[in-house]
Amino acid sequence: MTAPVHRIHIRPAHADDAALAAKVIYMSMGGLADYLFDGDARAIESILAKLFARNAGRFGFDVAVVAESDVQPVGMLFSCPGAKLPQFNLDALPHFFPVMGIKHTLKFIWRSVTLPGGPEAEKDEYYVSNLGILPESQGHGFGRALLEYAEQVSLANHLTKCSLIVGLHNKNAFHLYQHTGYQVVETAHSPNEHLAYYRMVKQLN
Repeated sequence: MTAPVHRIHIRPAHADDAALAAKVIYMSMGGLADYLFDGDARAIESILAKLFARNAGRFGFDVAVVAESDVQPVGMLFSCPGAKLPQFNLDALPHFFPVMGIKHTLKFIWRSVTLPGGPEAEKDEYYVSNLGILPESQGHGFGRALLEYAEQVSLANHLTKCSLIVGLHNKNAFHLYQHTGYQVVETAHSPNEHLAYYRMVKQLN
């Protein structure tokens, strides 16, 4: 019996995708989101949805695309040139105060700047900051398709390297990235397993 063919369509994200974006970001960050946002899953997804709808820098819709299959959303990709990442981080900051309040925003900032490891991305890389496929849509090649999309955008931006970060505990994602040509260039360790990660880079042809 022939396996069904799952067609994928990738489109720009918009503010109405906030609920999907919140799920994808939270899913891709895992325990790191719990640590940075200091709350339960429901509260964190609410914060992420509000940040996305406000187009808050690296958490906003300007840096995101939606993957659809049969007109149904199956996942999202957040990415940008590494040289622009610091600006996207700064662009997000003013949105945190009205969404989270001063106390929680300051805690988020402190925890962010004290994370282990070096820079998330180098200036000559195209950076995949978040990639996630909804659980019911996993195993059909959608994640690989979004990675291929990111690589095409990378080349269109005259960047011949794609990079990303994956938690040491996230074995499934790590194996996907390995199998698609990403190599570990840095391993950041931490007593908190959810803060430890691999930084991976793929050289594009």
